Amino acid sequence: MAAAEPGRLQQLFSGPVAENQGRWSQLWDAGDFLPFDRGFPNPALEDTLSQRENVLGTAIQYANGSKHTTRKTALVPGCGRGYDVLLLASFGYDAYGLEISETAVQRCKEEYEKNGHKYPVKDKGVRVGRVVFIHGDFFDSTTWKGDVESLGSLKEFDLIYDYTVWNPLKYSSSCQDVIVAAA
Repeated sequence: MAAAEPGRLQQLFSGPVAENQGRWSQLWDAGDFLPFDRGFPNPALEDTLSQRENVLGTAIQYANGSKHTTRKTALVPGCGRGYDVLLLASFGYDAYGLEISETAVQRCKEEYEKNGHKYPVKDKGVRVGRVVFIHGDFFDSTTWKGDVESLGSLKEFDLIYDYTVWNPLKYSSSCQDVIVAAA
C-alpha cells in the first residue's frame, strides 16, 4: 500500500465524473498509488458480520416462511482486490465484486487464487458462497463484463456494500446529479 499523499485522490477525481473510469484504471495500471488497498477486509464489515447479526441477518433466507432456503447475494462495487467479497462469501453470501478497472479485476482473481483459503467458512451449515468478479461501471450495468452469466436472472442484490465508490463523487461538482439519478 502506498503512503497516503494528501490531496492526490482529491485532485485526481476533481474533474467530471464521466472520466472516473479512466482515472481508476490509471491508478490500477500504475499500481504505485493505491491508498485504499489496506491488504485486508474492512474491519467494520467483519465486525458487523461476526458480531452484529441483527443488523444484516444471516446469509440464508427462507422463502415466504417455508423451509426452502436461498443464499443471499451481495454486491461490492469498487471492490479493489476483492477482500470484502471474499469475506462476504466466507459468511455464506454469493458475493459479487464489481470493478471499473480491468487490471483491478485481474488483481481480484489473483488474490482469490492466492489467498482465498485465508477466508474459511464461518458457518459450516451455510458453507462458503460463490465468488464472482465482474468488470464494469456501477452506474451502467450494460457495461458489465466477465462472469455476468453467473448473475442469471438476478435483478437485485440483498446487500450492496460500498465505502469507496461514492467517495470520489463528493469531490465532483455534479455529485448531486449522480445521487439523484441513481435514486
